[in-house]
Parts: sequence; structure tokens; C-alpha cells
Amino acid sequence: MTNAPVDPLVIIELTNLKAAGKLEELAKRPSLAMKPEWIRELAKNESPGVRVALTRNLTIWDFPEIAAKLSTDEDPDVRRSLASNPAIANHPHVVGRLSKDENPWVRKALASNPAIAESSEVIESLLIDPNASIRQRLAQNPALAGYPGSIDLLASDRSATIRCAIASNPAIAESPGVIDSLADDIDWGVRDCLVRNPIIISFLKAVDRLAGDKNPEIRYQLAFNPALANFPEVVERLSNDRTNRVRQSLAANPALVDLPEIAERLANDKYYYVRLELAQNPAIAYFPEIIEKLSKDKNKTVRQAFASSPTIPTRTTSTQQWQAQPVSQKTPTL
Repeated sequence: MTNAPVDPLVIIELTNLKAAGKLEELAKRPSLAMKPEWIRELAKNESPGVRVALTRNLTIWDFPEIAAKLSTDEDPDVRRSLASNPAIANHPHVVGRLSKDENPWVRKALASNPAIAESSEVIESLLIDPNASIRQRLAQNPALAGYPGSIDLLASDRSATIRCAIASNPAIAESPGVIDSLADDIDWGVRDCLVRNPIIISFLKAVDRLAGDKNPEIRYQLAFNPALANFPEVVERLSNDRTNRVRQSLAANPALVDLPEIAERLANDKYYYVRLELAQNPAIAYFPEIIEKLSKDKNKTVRQAFASSPTIPTRTTSTQQWQAQPVSQKTPTL
């Protein structure tokens, strides 16, 4: 950093702003890029709050010596804030230094920053961090999409919490082998994280395994996935599930709009909570026979729920009357 003398007017202006309590506000202004002497003074301000505010200003990256100074700041909150800055990727020396910071909160912030996608060395460093919470943050980072080897390693981590984190990360879409492995994980919590991951529905092998999972909570979560319409055999299996709650979850799935036979089966389910859920599913507005059946359900609660549900726009007493209506009146808002 240059040691050029500071303009006395700068000192006076900063002193006045400090007295007015506006230094932190100043440190955040993009216009600071036009005043490098101000940036240098703010970087050594005695208030950690001012220096933290400066780390959030993208203009500091135009001044490498400032970023370098802040990466070794005595206050860990300053270094942690700097580690969260999305523009940090263009400064590998700063990133590398922060990845080895003695404070775990600094490394944790860096592990959560998508910008680390630009540095394989940093990812490798964080991947073997002894602090499990840091590996967990890394496992949640979408930056892993380009690092299948790192995904493999995290998916086999001894900590179920970390395996759960990677199972929830959409980045695993590039690693079908990992997805299959996680679908068989010994910890049901990991499998639960996987079944909630939106990308899972693109992997038939894993979906099929989860549909037969021994834990009903996994099958319950899968049954409500709206993309299940692409897997009729899996839906068929879930519609016959031995656990009432799983079939109830399926009855609430909007995908039933493309599965009339399954909807019909659920409308005849012996467990009235399944029929109750179906009665409130907007998808059945496409099926006049089911509408008629549920409107006359033997269970009063089902009939009442059906009659009062705002999601079913059309109530008819006959299929003929329903079919005679304009298409615009038959189409529900899904």
C-alpha cells in the first residue's frame, strides 16, 4: 500500500463524517472508487464497523492492496465479511489466505461463497477442513457443480450432516453415481434430504429406490413431488402403499391431473383422509366422475371439505352438466 501523504482536507472531511456517524454509510458507497485516498483511510479506521462496511463495497477490488490489507485485519468480523464478498474470485491470493484463516467463522463464510468456484485449490483446502461445519457449508455450495471429485468425497463423509447437505445440493445432478449412493445411505435423514432435492426426479433409479424406502417419511415426501407424472410405475406403487399417510400425500399431488386412473383409485381409498386430501386437490376438476363421487362420499367430513374447497371451481350434480360447460369454466387454476 502506498504511503503517500494524505490530503489534510480528506482528514477533515472524514472527521466531520465520523462526528455525524456517517462513516459506515460512506464506506458502502460505490462512488468511493473515485476517491482512493478515502478508501485507504477507511481501511485503517479504528472502528471495525466501518472496515466491515468497506469489505461489502465492490469498489475495493479495484484496489488490490486494500483487499489484501483487509484480509489480514485484526478483527475476524472484517475478514469474515470480506470472505463473503462475491467479487473475491478475481483475487486468488486473498481467497487463498482466507481459506487458511485461523478463525473458523471466516473459513465458513468463504465455504458458502459461490465465488470459490473459480479456485479448485481453495475448494480442495476446505474439503479437508477439520471443522465439520465448514465442510457442511461447502457441501451446500452450488459452486461444487464443476467438481465431481469433491462431491464424491463429501457424499462419503463420516458425518451424516454433511452427507445430508450434499444430498440437498442441486450440484449433484452431474454425479448420478453419488445420487444412487445417497439413495441407499444408512442414515434416513440423508435420504430425506435427497428426496426433497428438486433434481432427484430426473433419476429413475434413485426415485424407484426411494419409492420403496423402508421409512414411510421418505415415501411420503416423494409422493407429493409434482413431477411424478413422468414415472407412472412409481405412482402406481405409491398409490398402493401400505402406509395411509403416503397415499394421503399422493392424493394432494397436482400431478394427478395427468393420472386419472390413480385419482380414481384414491377416490375409492378406504382411508377417508386420503379422499379428504383428494377432495381439495384442484387436479380433480378435470375429472367429472371423481367430482360426483366425492360430492356423495359416505364420510361427512369429505363431503364438507369438497363443498367448501375454493380450489375446485366447478360443482355439478351430473357428468352431463359438467361436460356441457365451456372449457374456460372447467379449467382450474393450478
